[in-house]
Amino acid sequence: MGGAATAASEDSSANYYNPAGLVHGRDLRIDIGYRYAQPILRMNGRDVGVDASRGFQIGIVAPGSIGPFRFAFGASLWLPDQRLTRVRSLPFDQPRFVLFDNRTQRLYMAANIAIQIVPGLYVGGGLTFMSRTAGQLFLKGDVAVSDPDASSLVSRIDVDLVAVRYPQLGVLWEPTPWLSIGVTYRHSFVLSLDQQFRIDGNIGNPGLPPVVESGYFAARSQSLDLFQPWQLTAGGALKLKRTILLTFDLTFARWSEFPIPASNLTLGLDIGAYNDRVMLPGARSYAESGFHDIVIPRAGVEWRAWERPKMAVDVRGGYSYEPTPVPEQIGESSFADSDKHSFSVGAGLELSRITSILPKPLAIDVHAAVTYLPERASHKVDPLDHTGDFVADGVVVQIGLMMRSRF
Repeated sequence: MGGAATAASEDSSANYYNPAGLVHGRDLRIDIGYRYAQPILRMNGRDVGVDASRGFQIGIVAPGSIGPFRFAFGASLWLPDQRLTRVRSLPFDQPRFVLFDNRTQRLYMAANIAIQIVPGLYVGGGLTFMSRTAGQLFLKGDVAVSDPDASSLVSRIDVDLVAVRYPQLGVLWEPTPWLSIGVTYRHSFVLSLDQQFRIDGNIGNPGLPPVVESGYFAARSQSLDLFQPWQLTAGGALKLKRTILLTFDLTFARWSEFPIPASNLTLGLDIGAYNDRVMLPGARSYAESGFHDIVIPRAGVEWRAWERPKMAVDVRGGYSYEPTPVPEQIGESSFADSDKHSFSVGAGLELSRITSILPKPLAIDVHAAVTYLPERASHKVDPLDHTGDFVADGVVVQIGLMMRSRF
């Protein structure tokens, strides 16, 4: 439905769209699905080879009550089946689709709680968990100058996955049985990547006194990755008759806080009497990214096309428009991106009272979506720029299957 679900989600998808919706329903829900998305992104007519995103989606909603007080817990997990996380640190001026290149290769987990204030008014919130890496590689021993294969070095690797958390909050209000209004705030986050390499040892040849005793070389790369802006979304859901649901979302995304997506490389060296013969470059400075804030409209529709006592079929569709936050690439950076038009369709088969073990509805949903990126040309101011002018365009094709059960 184009992602327009802030006022119309009460299954495990509410863990993302609006945690207040978790307490709207009264059934225990368990959702399991699989999704595959294939980017086909081109620069100057050639595919740049952005990796596909695929994996399992698992969610649960557990409602409860104490007298008239109603509450619900929810959790969702996105588990890629290729890699749990990937780190890429690229040169600042390397051409790339900055909003796609590495953003989909990540593990996602959210946990929320929601309560009913009064009938028809719900609030919820929780935390989303990500992970960042901090790693070090150490080598120590003797470095042979004339025959590097004769070097004697012992290695030690120390890599940690450090948790990163950010909050989200939501409100859901039903002023009438046919109208729902929702508001969600999702905080920003960025993954800080810190990688170090150091080699300590004597430099010379085996069997001879070392030319340099107890020297070292060290390199440290610090960069930021997977930035998500803080977002404020307002949405509405309108029920027409009993078979048609219309939804609309409007999201403000604070992309102007986008940090510089480049590595800050620091070098260190000690080779004794030869230090004055080696000039190490200092840390490089970069221009601001210049991203700007955007507003994203989304719209969706769901139609109960067919219904029988034990079976029903729902048909869905949606559209969203996301203007690019990336400015014109006239300088040193070469961030390829353009506006995004997303079209989605889906269908759901709902089965009721299948057996005495599953007396409540069981739904099987399928969806397909296409995101279209029209051509966008970038023209460099400097005619001697080594990247030069470029044109970016592409599509992203997505399919998915979900089973939603109630107990």
